Amino acid sequence: MKTSASSEKTIIILCDGNFPTKGPALKALKDSRKQKSRYTLISCDGAILNLLENGMDADWIVGDMDTLPKKYQARFKDKIHKEAEQDFNDLAKAFRFALGLIAEDNKDTAYSIIILGATGKREDHALGNISYLPMFAQTLRERFPKRTISVSAVTDYGVFVPILDTTRLKGEPGDKISIFAFDQTLKIKSTGLEYKTDEVTFDLWWKATLNTFKKRDVLLKFSHPAKALLYFPF
Repeated sequence: MKTSASSEKTIIILCDGNFPTKGPALKALKDSRKQKSRYTLISCDGAILNLLENGMDADWIVGDMDTLPKKYQARFKDKIHKEAEQDFNDLAKAFRFALGLIAEDNKDTAYSIIILGATGKREDHALGNISYLPMFAQTLRERFPKRTISVSAVTDYGVFVPILDTTRLKGEPGDKISIFAFDQTLKIKSTGLEYKTDEVTFDLWWKATLNTFKKRDVLLKFSHPAKALLYFPF
């Protein structure tokens, strides 16, 4: 399932969840080290240890440094961007840092922000990280309204993509999809799916999960702009 257009540059944010081991997640991580002119790899503080164990390094390390031993803080002092505030987690801090990198770049450059390691280990961290995505998409729209910048989270098992309004999707019959939304007043009329979502009330996360493409073209028509999230398993 293709969920976003190709971009000229890619920012990888590696969280301290499950380290990528296969598929598109591992490929994105490896590509970020092979094609450094097109990629920037930002590691949340503790995740740098996983990178080192796998023979890789990061371009930047962002976070409050509470999980990074002092010897590594000294070793990587030129790469560290420390934020001590505790209102947001290290993923949100890394995303803010990525916004700064994008703002400094040419205004016509397209970007893809790919988040890895967002799930696994602690489930509360996983839920928190994934629920950041629609907020990140809203921030990108507001801050860079004329630029092509996407954000997604890729795991060993699938990809999460935030959407904010009516969306057309292309896939193949049989492709799987789950829809999550965070607005009980939102209605999503769907065409091209096995199970219609027209009457779904998005008050619990399971309400529009485990659906399937019946056609190559799927339309999700929003009753009004709202934060929502799609998941496509590999």
